[in-house]
Amino acid sequence: MSETKYSYDAVNFHKTFAPQDSYLSKIMELASQQYVGTKEEISEITGIPTGKTSGKVVPHILYAYYMGLISYNLEKGCYTLSLTPLGKLVRENDKYLFEDVTKMLCHYNLCDEYIGANIWSFVYRLPVMLEETMSETAMKRKYNDHFGVNADLTPLKKTYSEDGFLAVLGLLDFAEGVKIKSLFYNDSMLYVYAYGLLSSWERVFPSEHEITSDQLSLKLYWGKRFGFDDDEILFALERLEDSGIIKLNKQLVPYTLIKISEAASILPHLYDLIN
Repeated sequence: MSETKYSYDAVNFHKTFAPQDSYLSKIMELASQQYVGTKEEISEITGIPTGKTSGKVVPHILYAYYMGLISYNLEKGCYTLSLTPLGKLVRENDKYLFEDVTKMLCHYNLCDEYIGANIWSFVYRLPVMLEETMSETAMKRKYNDHFGVNADLTPLKKTYSEDGFLAVLGLLDFAEGVKIKSLFYNDSMLYVYAYGLLSSWERVFPSEHEITSDQLSLKLYWGKRFGFDDDEILFALERLEDSGIIKLNKQLVPYTLIKISEAASILPHLYDLIN
């Protein structure tokens, strides 16, 4: 059993609902106006269904928050919504969240150990290699042992399966348990890879100018979240080096990454390479 205490609601914030792009877009629309209102008022404006004890409004506020798109504050039943810098850029370039770049950004943040959603981030900390399948029974046991409560994994599976919000990315396969798929570097995602790396680095190692490849893999889970094996991680890092975003010192074992850019400087370029 995990020593950390998790509440059932914190783990299962989704209330059985997977994220939907149309609802996320509507939440972002309100956040762009710095809207303040109850979940019932948000439901009335957006058409997102809600009820006294369940509904999709609150889960989608939290999804948007865990994806790094909005900030929110809840006081006396009223939600104050605002866009993050990333949310503003996404709204300017892809209002309805259709682009793969947007979806990859949402996935990367949603699966972050520090700012993401508990169930989503834990999948990348499971002891499973790329293209290796862990049975659903084993997966549920790992989740329940870690969180100390029963985790409802159905929304996670729906997110990446069939017509789910992030299915097009091909990152996770739940057909026979859980399989983290292996993917190749994609040129159009260069700045997504860079932004993910630098934002994670600044969050986890804020005072470090240089980190090792072991820290990259074992603390940031950077490559694994993109479906990169060790060779593809190095290939992607070399592309970032070619673009003047980082420097590599491959004379050391493990090799190291030297930070020469900031996440904020990469942010405006996230959509630059879309075909």
